[in-house]
Amino acid sequence: MENSRTIAQGSTFNFVINDYEHGMRLDKYLSTQFPYYSRSFLQGLIEQDCISINGKIIHKTSTHLKCNDQICVIFPPAREIQATISHNCPIDVELIYEHEHFLILGKPANLIVHRPNTSSTECTLVDWILKSYKEIASIGDADRPGIVHRLDKDTSGVIIIPRTQYAHTAFGHMFQQRTIHKTYWALVTGHPDKTGTIDLPIGRCLKNKTKMATYNPSIYTSTKVRQSLTHYTVLEYFEDCSLVEVKPVTGRTHQIRVHMAAIGHPIIGDTVYGTTSHLINRQALHAHTITFDFDAKSHTFTATLPTDFFTILEKLRNKGS
Repeated sequence: MENSRTIAQGSTFNFVINDYEHGMRLDKYLSTQFPYYSRSFLQGLIEQDCISINGKIIHKTSTHLKCNDQICVIFPPAREIQATISHNCPIDVELIYEHEHFLILGKPANLIVHRPNTSSTECTLVDWILKSYKEIASIGDADRPGIVHRLDKDTSGVIIIPRTQYAHTAFGHMFQQRTIHKTYWALVTGHPDKTGTIDLPIGRCLKNKTKMATYNPSIYTSTKVRQSLTHYTVLEYFEDCSLVEVKPVTGRTHQIRVHMAAIGHPIIGDTVYGTTSHLINRQALHAHTITFDFDAKSHTFTATLPTDFFTILEKLRNKGS
């Protein structure tokens, strides 16, 4: 069994199937040999012709192994993905923490995490990552290396970037199991209750497919509408708006923005689910804190509140004093 959490690109492994392993599916066998690598990564090895049985390239994960089969597994060489960042596209990313297996970054607003399509030339967080940490080019999907979760373009704040396949698999599992806890700060219109829970399913808007919407679960049961849960606590009340701490339990697209709008308190500056604001030129939403356990150690990280958000709060506080 290959228990290494980090395997060098270009490494080759050879195995011989014994009596106990006879009849086992190839994908299950690979998972036992490389326990720190996700099934999607191992599937990728098969798709890249990196796995052979008795000298023959295998293309099916469902292939059943036989006693004395000789398995060869080749980890492909490091991918070379060029960043498109240029001197005309400065990216001011905050490096919050650097670990051998992951990075914690503070993403600025007005920056997309990765390209939405191959024709896009807009600078991205991935460009900054590839320029600063070239080894991440081989981690995860080729079109979004190092990415296991995202923030909206106009949402600022903390984001995790795996540096190894082991970490990519581990964080992917944690997000699926909802053991990573995120706290956001949002400036919303009006005065919501001091605390609240929003339990409304979210799916694509029927009238505008670029937007999300909430649905009544008792009358709309489409499988494309998914259960969504958000907790919030008001931190400060101002004259006509409120600073709210938001803790999403699920991670649906635009969840916080959609849920706050659904209870009549859209995020200030959110032109999709609310209205424009003279206070800020984007939605006032910031991924403030993230907490998780990695290798049996608890971690909590906080992203610095950006200048535009901080300035709003100062103006509102001074206005009320």
